[in-house]
Amino acid sequence: MVLPKKRRKKAKAKRRPQGFFLRGVVTILPIVLTLFIFMTVLGFAQDYVTTPINRTIYWSIERNYLGWKLLERRNIHPLDDEFLSVDSLPAELSTLANREGISDPSFQNSLKAHREALMNDSFFYDLEELGINERQLRKDTSAMVPPAVGILLSILVVLVLGSLTSGFVGRRVIASVDRGVQQIPIVRSVYPYTKQLVEFFLSDTEFEFDTVVAAPYPNENIYAIAFVTSEGLKTINEALGGKRMVSMFVPTSPMPMTGYTVFIDADSLIPLPISVDEALRVTVSAGVLIPPQERVEELEGALGELGAQFDTDDDEDDEDERERTA
Repeated sequence: MVLPKKRRKKAKAKRRPQGFFLRGVVTILPIVLTLFIFMTVLGFAQDYVTTPINRTIYWSIERNYLGWKLLERRNIHPLDDEFLSVDSLPAELSTLANREGISDPSFQNSLKAHREALMNDSFFYDLEELGINERQLRKDTSAMVPPAVGILLSILVVLVLGSLTSGFVGRRVIASVDRGVQQIPIVRSVYPYTKQLVEFFLSDTEFEFDTVVAAPYPNENIYAIAFVTSEGLKTINEALGGKRMVSMFVPTSPMPMTGYTVFIDADSLIPLPISVDEALRVTVSAGVLIPPQERVEELEGALGELGAQFDTDDDEDDEDERERTA
């Protein structure tokens, strides 16, 4: 349908601001989404990986005899008055401190006897019972052990687990853990699928995902870009008289992470000489970003001439309008 000149001119004038806005969104949105994804991943790692590891490190240093020896080497003495918390002491000691002051010899002797009685009975120390300000001690401990230690330790833990699970014993242990987790009523409905998704994207297993084809889907007269993922199911091939019905993933536009798993006769597939990245770009752009070697030059030329014709008509309309106004 060809619009009249005036209507085409008005439609183009209306489209220009919207076009600029959409181009701006297309330009900035990938950057924003990339930053959002990275910040989300980093925030998750900090909240649920590095922070718990750092807290465990601080706790192991602050609450036992060996940890205190390490603190003393850095000139941090948990029994000093600077870490004293009078409110957490027993009532008689708290009253004595408030009445005589914490530097009074009678209070210091009573405090020392109280702490020695508690520390001699256990390897681990209860800071509240000892009258130690946990926040103040944590502040000095965290200054001694920077948060980067948690990051390095988490990476080390992942590497060690990966090394252990690569052996026979490690695989048996992981299999036992998987069976145990799958026995939990609610977790077993989520865990297996989450594990398969993670293994699909992050494991070293090689998938036949580098074969890009054009598949007759959803019918024989329509072709869709697809990725061959496996040789298909044996039962389907046998039921169809020995046909080779391969398994494929058909991504959807503009979100290729979703799509359909279909089984199609391998003889009806058209191999495409493009990479997976190029195929994904075609899918995300809804067919706009075609690889150079796959472009149809005649069609592009016709579309270019059509666009140039519209631009010429618009220029003529602008000139006619100026003449009428003059």
